[in-house]
Amino acid sequence: MSRRTERVSSLIRNMIGQLLLTKISDPRIDPAKTSITHVEVPEDLLTAKVFISVLGKPAKQRNALRALQHASGHIQELIGRQLTLRHTPVLEFVMDETFKKTLKTLELIQQAMDEIQVKEADQDPDAESENRAGLNDEQ
Repeated sequence: MSRRTERVSSLIRNMIGQLLLTKISDPRIDPAKTSITHVEVPEDLLTAKVFISVLGKPAKQRNALRALQHASGHIQELIGRQLTLRHTPVLEFVMDETFKKTLKTLELIQQAMDEIQVKEADQDPDAESENRAGLNDEQ
C-alpha cells in the first residue's frame, strides 16, 4: 500500500466509525457493539473493502452486516461529501474473521497446554515412585 491509499483507508475507517455513532440509525446496528477494524483500498481508489467486527451471536452479526450492506450507498454518499476525491470509493462491507481465528488459535493452544500438564502429572507419580525404588535399592 502506498502512503496515499493508507491515508484514504484510515480516513474512510474514521468517517464510517463516526457515521455509525451519529448518522446511521438502523436498529440492527448497535454502534456500541459494531466496530470498523480496517479498510482496504486499492491503488485506483475506486473501491473500499470495509472489515467490521460485531460482538454478539452469529445471527446478530449477520443482521448488522446486512444492514451495513443495505446502507452502503447512503454511507458512501455521506463520505463523498467529506472526502475530496474525484470518485468516492464504492464500499463493500465484509465480516472480519481475524478475531474469531485468534480466539480459536488461543483455544487450541490452551487445550495443548492442558494436555501437556495432564501428561506431566501422569508421568510425575511414576517417576517419583521409580526414584524412591531406586533410592531404596541403593541403601
